[in-house]
Amino acid sequence: MPLFSVITPVYNPPIDAFESCIASMLTQTYADWEWCLVDDASPNPQVREIMERLARKDKRVRIMFRPKNGGIVAASQDALDFATGEFIAFLDNDDTLHPNSLNLVSATLDKDPTIDYVYSDENKLDENGRPYDLFRKPAFDPVRLLGQNYCSHFSVIRSTLIDDVGGFRTGYEGSQDYDLILRVTERARTIVHIPEVLYHWRAIPGSAANQLDAKPYALVSAERAVKDHLRRVNIDATVSVSDAGFIQVRPTMSSPPPKVSIIIPTRGDGQRIWGVHTCLVENAVSSILNKSTYLNYEIVVVLDVKESKPLYPVSLPDDPRISVVHYDSPFNFSDKCNIGVKNSTGEIVILLNDDTEVIDSDWIETLVSMLQFPDVAMVGPMLLLEDSRIQSAGHTNIPSPHNIGSGLSSNQTGKFGMFGVTRRVSGVTAACAAIHRSIYEELGGFSIDYPACFNDLDFGNKILEAGYHIVWTPLARMYHFESLTRDPTVAPHEMAMLEKRWKRYFGREDYSRQPA
Repeated sequence: MPLFSVITPVYNPPIDAFESCIASMLTQTYADWEWCLVDDASPNPQVREIMERLARKDKRVRIMFRPKNGGIVAASQDALDFATGEFIAFLDNDDTLHPNSLNLVSATLDKDPTIDYVYSDENKLDENGRPYDLFRKPAFDPVRLLGQNYCSHFSVIRSTLIDDVGGFRTGYEGSQDYDLILRVTERARTIVHIPEVLYHWRAIPGSAANQLDAKPYALVSAERAVKDHLRRVNIDATVSVSDAGFIQVRPTMSSPPPKVSIIIPTRGDGQRIWGVHTCLVENAVSSILNKSTYLNYEIVVVLDVKESKPLYPVSLPDDPRISVVHYDSPFNFSDKCNIGVKNSTGEIVILLNDDTEVIDSDWIETLVSMLQFPDVAMVGPMLLLEDSRIQSAGHTNIPSPHNIGSGLSSNQTGKFGMFGVTRRVSGVTAACAAIHRSIYEELGGFSIDYPACFNDLDFGNKILEAGYHIVWTPLARMYHFESLTRDPTVAPHEMAMLEKRWKRYFGREDYSRQPA
């Protein structure tokens, strides 16, 4: 059973909130802890009185009073310096822990001696102490961590690892914990997420819990911390801060840029888009040619000649980058994708529905750059419906496989930034998906057992089973005029086959546990 050192920098907290914090520590069901509190010259003398009384009452409480205010980094580091525990846990002076927090962390650590970092789910408390904003966090996701400090509370870290990375650093005020977590996760042997609410973050006026821009300097520190992290792990990337306050990381592409093969299966269908009768594949191809800034690509159109619509033959631009492969078998979307890939030459494959239209001119650059994250096999963009609501922000398996965010506003960043940050997901729709060609071939491409539905779900699960990852990003957007090309009805045998192969994934979700 490890000794936990709970670290709390103290500066002039509301007294009632501070007393609630104290009560949550004293009622822990796990007994082997010490609490290291450092007062950073609080102007309210009652704070000192409370701390001194607490230390007399419980010998596990260790206190220190700084002679002058040095800021949260200095106070936190002082607390680290006199901590003696095997693991360090972090608790703010106005927040509270679940009574069983340390007990659950201890039980988790007992399962694996290589665990160096544990974090939990959390919620917030309003001014009346009522819980809200439950954050069901994903399994450890280093891609999402680049966009936001989602791990945050409750974090427990092996003390020797904190010592190895140098503890807290000055110059990162407001995001000092984010900077520390980034450095710790670079070296941690095993990182574990506990899917239980162990921490209650109090939202008081002026706190980061209550208002994202309450501490604008924190975003500057966060951006600096991410840039430092990327340098340490040898990822060359551009880093910026979004209007919503999330860090945006775009890895720099290799030079020369890889050739990209855009595969578009089509029957030559025509539909109305924004009230105008449109040949879908012609519209998709034109948007690629007219809007894309990436230069090294080819377009392979796989055209049905057996089930063609009245618009056939399709009239495509006379461009050397475009080739047409005729498909004369009964409709099978998966087979058409595979044939398109076989007739292409790109290092990167982008599967693209014909009922799509480019929005962002750098969409290819963005998708290709995200494939450079370690072990990422497939990347999908934000897909929008005709009215600009979300069509898909990736796939989730809870309660059963479906698109994340379908029908919601694309002007919102979603719960806890799920529509605002690049992150791992359990799958993305093949309406637009960039894939390493080598991995597509390694996994045997799309299964022709799914001629219409679930081919992307099946392929995504094969990616995960092989130990690779799938990423979704809001930094590339595309219209997807969903189901304009075919009947969206799911064939019973396809659903039965999906359940037979992948029922174990239904209800299981590592990365999108938060309801959209």
